[in-house]
Amino acid sequence: MRQTAAMDIDRGALLQLFLTDSEEDLGRLEVEVLALESRPNDATIDGIFRIAHTLKGNAAILSLDSFARMAHAIEDVLHAVRTRRLAISGDLASSLLAGVDALRGMLAALRAGQTEDLGLHAGLEAELSAWVTRAKGNDDIAGPTDTTPPVREPSPAEPTVGATGGTALRIDMTKLDQLLGLASRALVLQGQMGTALLESGAADGDLLEIHQRNERLLMELQDWVIDARMVPVSTLFRSHTRTVRDAARAQQKQVRLQVEGERVRVDTGIGESARDVLTHLVRNAIDHGIEAPAIRAARGKNPEGTITLRAAQNGNQVVIQVADDGGGFNLGRIRQRARQLGRANVEAMSVEELHRLVFEPGFSTAEKVTEMSGRGVGMDVVRRNVEDLHGTVDVESVEGMGTTIELRLPLNLSVIEGFWVDVSGTDYVLPLDDVVECLELPPERRSRTESDGIIDLRGEPLACLNLRDVLAPGASGRPLEQVVVVRHRLHRVGLAVDAIRGERQTVIKPLGRLFRAVAGISGSTMRPDGSVAFVIDIARLLRSVGRQGTAMAAGV
Repeated sequence: MRQTAAMDIDRGALLQLFLTDSEEDLGRLEVEVLALESRPNDATIDGIFRIAHTLKGNAAILSLDSFARMAHAIEDVLHAVRTRRLAISGDLASSLLAGVDALRGMLAALRAGQTEDLGLHAGLEAELSAWVTRAKGNDDIAGPTDTTPPVREPSPAEPTVGATGGTALRIDMTKLDQLLGLASRALVLQGQMGTALLESGAADGDLLEIHQRNERLLMELQDWVIDARMVPVSTLFRSHTRTVRDAARAQQKQVRLQVEGERVRVDTGIGESARDVLTHLVRNAIDHGIEAPAIRAARGKNPEGTITLRAAQNGNQVVIQVADDGGGFNLGRIRQRARQLGRANVEAMSVEELHRLVFEPGFSTAEKVTEMSGRGVGMDVVRRNVEDLHGTVDVESVEGMGTTIELRLPLNLSVIEGFWVDVSGTDYVLPLDDVVECLELPPERRSRTESDGIIDLRGEPLACLNLRDVLAPGASGRPLEQVVVVRHRLHRVGLAVDAIRGERQTVIKPLGRLFRAVAGISGSTMRPDGSVAFVIDIARLLRSVGRQGTAMAAGV
């Protein structure tokens, strides 16, 4: 029994390593197939063949028959291409990519603890076999020979050699999050110790110096953990080569993807959360932006359109642009749609205001509905998803020339520069990037009932929200005196608070289940005394207030 249990544990560890390795290998396989389709060469096909061979062998070791059979079918097709019995084509590449998708589906099933369905992909296996049969018609083809590279056998302790020559180990992101939390708590405790030493008068110069040195070491540890979470934006951009290829074929358009700024680094959580946003924007650009080849040629353009994904770091933000050289926004159509939706003063709107209408719920100028976009429920979701990441989205478009959608996102979601305020005795944190200025309420506006609504800001009306009413309804306290002016899209909004605590680097932790339903709160952090403070998500807060029909609705 003990031997059987040990074997089960070993197989479980091997399976987890197989899942991780195979996901990476499938990503490489997809990229290489796309590269082979556009630029066929022997080096590429050799690399692809080795990946398929490894996938097949590793699956066979774990007796994953369905996975191994599909990988073997892909390997046979690649062998035919490798021996020049099959020429790479768009249809052949589509079959290989469908095989990659099937293998990904099998990995997902294995992660969920499901058994493989051996007959689920029979049709695709037959399609791949048909390509091999066609190759045999050109010349009798043998299976892969013993001269192929050896299979990389899984091992639970197997390290991966990094590009720099060092050893890179895979670390679960949950463990990095826990390590960051521990470093943050240690810094808080260190701060409490320093305060206690000063207040007690027991700290001499040497003791204070040791305390400060230890604090610097903890801050350095925290910075290292944060850095370990950062990945090149190329990992985010890479998957969109497939998105562009498939969307362009579906629309019968010619489109190439251009990538700039691949070395810019971003927090892993930001990258994963932004992936779906970029997918929608890329598909939308192909569906509605890039014209058909004949139309482009008639307009004097290259029949092949270009979509550019570019990234750049700007301070503590990453700027990501999705640009196309298509037809651009049709302002006449936008105005017409705005009138249909009952918008007032359409003719007086600036170009920027007209462009931003596309981010409103239900606003679509698409002449027809497609499987990719045009259902009127896309760009508003993009905006909300970006705002949920504490970012912003803007658009610049020139009719006939193209469109650029720009996302500004924080470099990471784990640590922010926070602006701390007090509301009814509880500390809250606002992202410092959203704070414009602070001001005092005039004495005549300091009553609780009058701090909501509109206040005068140097002769201009400013919508103002009493945070005590939103975050601590029913709480009593002294009259509110302070207002923090924050930026939200094109608007500025005042938030009335009890007191302003100041700026501080803030490590954010996810909310527990108890607080996830609280409007406008996106995370928590630790105060210097070890108690909990809450992080305010301005976009969510104002959306929630807007849904309640208050004066803030106009600013949301």
